[in-house]
Amino acid sequence: MQREPLSPELDALWRRLWEAWQENNEEDIVLDPAKLEEIEAEIPTLEGRVKTALAYLQRAYYIQYRSGVGEEGIEPILYDVYEPR
Repeated sequence: MQREPLSPELDALWRRLWEAWQENNEEDIVLDPAKLEEIEAEIPTLEGRVKTALAYLQRAYYIQYRSGVGEEGIEPILYDVYEPR
């Protein structure tokens, strides 16, 4: 499967998600509003666009995630990150 190339900010997000997923022993990670704000602080070019970036990464086969209901409403839950090369 050939993946589409990523922009620098999407590549940074993908690698950030990979690290978080590895730190969590490849278990699900809830990307709640606090985590999304943390990501935006680390990658300012994604401010206000993290959920759109997640959707793109999923469509381009870099990650898989599903939505779940949390304390703040519907939140994306990361459940697989394909390893960066």
